[in-house]
Amino acid sequence: MVKFEHDSIVVDDKWIVLPESDKVISILSGGMDSTIMTILLVKYYGARSVYPISFDYNQKQVVELDRAAALCDRLELPHKIFDLSILGQIAKPMCANISDSDIEMPTIKDVLGDPQPVTYVPFRNMMLLTLALSYAETMDISEVFTGLQVHDEYGYWDTTLAFVDSMNAVAKQNRTHYVTVEAPFLHLSKIEELKICKEMDAVNLLEHTLTCYNPRVGQSCGECPSCSERINAFMKLDMVDPIEYQIDIPWKI
Repeated sequence: MVKFEHDSIVVDDKWIVLPESDKVISILSGGMDSTIMTILLVKYYGARSVYPISFDYNQKQVVELDRAAALCDRLELPHKIFDLSILGQIAKPMCANISDSDIEMPTIKDVLGDPQPVTYVPFRNMMLLTLALSYAETMDISEVFTGLQVHDEYGYWDTTLAFVDSMNAVAKQNRTHYVTVEAPFLHLSKIEELKICKEMDAVNLLEHTLTCYNPRVGQSCGECPSCSERINAFMKLDMVDPIEYQIDIPWKI
């Protein structure tokens, strides 16, 4: 069950409360989490109030930036892509998620129970949020929204409530401009996110997304941890994913 109210959303008895604001920043990766979040922000704040930003850190799934740009064109949103290639250079020796990395991409079975899977990009979310907070201050914006989510099957230390609270504690030390990090989907599953998207009648907009660590020719692999979680969410809701996969998926139609 999904219910939209004046400043909140209820999904399966979980509440999301959105702060009042004239302008907000959305960290838009081009993945499903941040895309549904951005669509939700447009619904609540209006397109003129939402400022999406993306980051290029030499991620293997860099095509997601094209998807993010396409979504912003469709929703008539301003969109900025910031160069963070230095992060890719640093992370390449230990991360399978970086272009030209020698680390083999794992499957969902490989990462179950692993507190630090090889898809982890060291301190990525701290860097992205810090840059977003910096940009927010220059834009006189007080809220930065991120699609961080604690995954159903595995997770990273920098997607947790403790991490978000720590970032906000640092940001609060700013003497003249306090910017908050808002993570509305932090405790939701991808299934619950999809329920919100469906209730907004926006599932078709997910064609402008990529949730894959190892895409080829713009198509999701269908086998990496991110693909597995996304496919599982659509299947549990008897929905068909609007994106293309490199393998045949037995959707329930």
